[in-house]
Amino acid sequence: MIGRLRGIIIEKQPPLVLIEVGGVGYEVHMPMTCFYELPEAGQEAIVFTHFVVREDAQLLYGFNNKQERTLFKELIKTNGVGPKLALAILSGMSAQQFVNAVEREEVGALVKLPGIGKKNRERLIVEMKDRFKGLHGDSLYASRRSGAHVSCQPGDRRC
Repeated sequence: MIGRLRGIIIEKQPPLVLIEVGGVGYEVHMPMTCFYELPEAGQEAIVFTHFVVREDAQLLYGFNNKQERTLFKELIKTNGVGPKLALAILSGMSAQQFVNAVEREEVGALVKLPGIGKKNRERLIVEMKDRFKGLHGDSLYASRRSGAHVSCQPGDRRC
C-alpha cells in the first residue's frame, strides 16, 4: 500500500523516524542498522516501506533499500517471526551479515540476536536458506551474488 516515502525527516527517536511527505507526517519503525544511516533531521530521505495492518494498529516499517525490505518480508513469513522480531533481527545485524550467516548455516552467528532461542535459530536458517534459493529479481540474495548493493539517495532515479 505504501511502498516508498520521500520526504523531510522531522524527528528521529530510535527506532522511530518521523518523515513529512506532502504535509503528512509518517511514523516509520526502522531497524537500527538502517536508522543510523539516515540523514539528520531537516534533510530529505528516501525510505522503502512495508505496511502492516494489525487488529490494534497500522504500522510502517522502513528500510534504506529494496533488498533490506525484501529480507524483512521474507523474515515475517517464517513461522514464529512477526514484524517486531524481524525488526530486532535486522537491528542486531545487517541484512548482509544475516544473509551470510544463513548461507553458511552459522547458527552461532544468530546467538546475539534478542528473542531467538536455539530451536528458532535453527529453523530460521533452514527456512531462510530455502527461500534464498527461490528469490529472484531485486532480492537481497540476488544482489549479493552480483556484488551490487543499492542504497538510495534523494534524486537517484534507480530507486
